[in-house]
Amino acid sequence: MRATIMAGTMLLALGGCGQSAPEAGGGNDTGSAARSYASPDGRSEVRAGDAALSGLPEGIPPYPRADPGGAIQFGGASEEGEMRVMGFRTADPPAAVIAFYAEAGARAGFREIHRAESGPSLVLGLERPAGVMNVTATAGPGGTRVQLMVGSR
Repeated sequence: MRATIMAGTMLLALGGCGQSAPEAGGGNDTGSAARSYASPDGRSEVRAGDAALSGLPEGIPPYPRADPGGAIQFGGASEEGEMRVMGFRTADPPAAVIAFYAEAGARAGFREIHRAESGPSLVLGLERPAGVMNVTATAGPGGTRVQLMVGSR
């Protein structure tokens, strides 16, 4: 529970990290200003920018059509386990994202524990003995915002 509260607090604090203005120099930049922060004890980290998603459960591939320019992720470990939250954008509709993770989760040994729709958002919950995964895909201007919450036990 403490990890979930920490994750929610960090999401609120970092809500605007992926919305920075483009740097001067044109549209042909080969890299971006990815930033990484770690806590002094090494149990928590925050990554923002063009960082590839890491920390996905074993057997779950990254979404193939994710726009890495808006990726943000953070995570930490506690006595209860590890929690990681990742976010990205895609031009695909929410239903395509949920279908991808439902299929990938089934192949990786997860079972579906819930699926819900609320306004422009679709939510998928998966679990297996070693952990849980929650996928939220929300339609909006310019595409779909996706949030993955992954916890290990």
